[in-house]
Amino acid sequence: MTQSVTRQVQQAIMGQLYANASFSQPCLALLAVGWSLLFHDYLPAAEALGWLGLVSLLLLVRWWHLRWRRTRLMQLPLPMLERELFIGATITSIVWALGVLLYMDKLPDTYRAAMLMLSSLILTGSAIMLFGSRRTLYGAVLPLGFAMLFELSGGNEQERIVSCMLAGYLFVFLPTLLRRLRRDQIATLYHRFSNADLVAELKAVSEHLRLTSRLDGLTGIANRAHLDDSLARAWRRCHRARAPLSLVLVDVDYFKQFNDHYGHQLGDECLQQVGCLLAEVLRREDDLAARYGGEEFALLLPCTSQQGAVQIAEQVRAALRALNIPHHKSLVSGRVSCSFGVATLVPDQSLSMAELVQKADAALYQAKHNGRDRIEVALMGKVA
Repeated sequence: MTQSVTRQVQQAIMGQLYANASFSQPCLALLAVGWSLLFHDYLPAAEALGWLGLVSLLLLVRWWHLRWRRTRLMQLPLPMLERELFIGATITSIVWALGVLLYMDKLPDTYRAAMLMLSSLILTGSAIMLFGSRRTLYGAVLPLGFAMLFELSGGNEQERIVSCMLAGYLFVFLPTLLRRLRRDQIATLYHRFSNADLVAELKAVSEHLRLTSRLDGLTGIANRAHLDDSLARAWRRCHRARAPLSLVLVDVDYFKQFNDHYGHQLGDECLQQVGCLLAEVLRREDDLAARYGGEEFALLLPCTSQQGAVQIAEQVRAALRALNIPHHKSLVSGRVSCSFGVATLVPDQSLSMAELVQKADAALYQAKHNGRDRIEVALMGKVA
């Protein structure tokens, strides 16, 4: 059992103990009133009222204390909480034991049997409510149990037989039963919290895999699959809104020559810098920068006009120039540069996503054909 799960199990058991103890206080108060009404003819009024007042005051204080503590269970040390519960349960049991000693000698046999039944009910209820803490359970059961044994052992032969049966119940049957219940309780809570931790770990791993499956391993921006999904969503959205959808394809100029001259490690670093730059230029949440393949990148710009897409491409071009990455094998510049193909459509029933991609690809080809390090705009189709 891991430390975190053990702590969770202990806190859950303590929470159940405090909830059960809080619930039992009003029940014990009603039982005390019934006890006093049933046996009031056999005890002086002062003694009966004194005992009832003591029990009522104790139960009221305990009820308030338990409710107050339940709001702070997570902040307080568990040993202190268990100690307080043990003290309260023991004092309550001692007061009930005092009631048995006060009443038992003065009752006729019929009422003695009734008091035995009520006391046994209290013992059994306490055991069921408090079996999560062995110390608290014994504190609640033993004072009242010993008082009953004391009174029964001094009675007639039948009561002495009952006292032997009660001793077996208290010291043999009840501990065995409660030990099994506690073991089952711990096992159930352990499996519950272990499964909860496992589910949380699986969710985290699943989310990590989901994110990594949508990201390019080298540049850290969106990959081609993520781009395709986002393009489909953006197409539907712009179709409903009758808004323009722009796509910018970006190609690093003479990248093969860069790789051959500087090596693949610097080539990878160059692609990482370009990908980071593309992601930084985009400001809107719906815009997407993605690696399209090899040294090609894409910018998906929903609800962006052709002019807006060209402006973003110009920003990327200027930012890349500012990076000033050396490229001595480039035929257009002594630094790394890019060619841009911009395409914009207003999606409708007569057009498809493939046409937008084809337009952007054709514009990119035109930019490379016209000398690279430039931006070309596709004009075919329905332009926004």
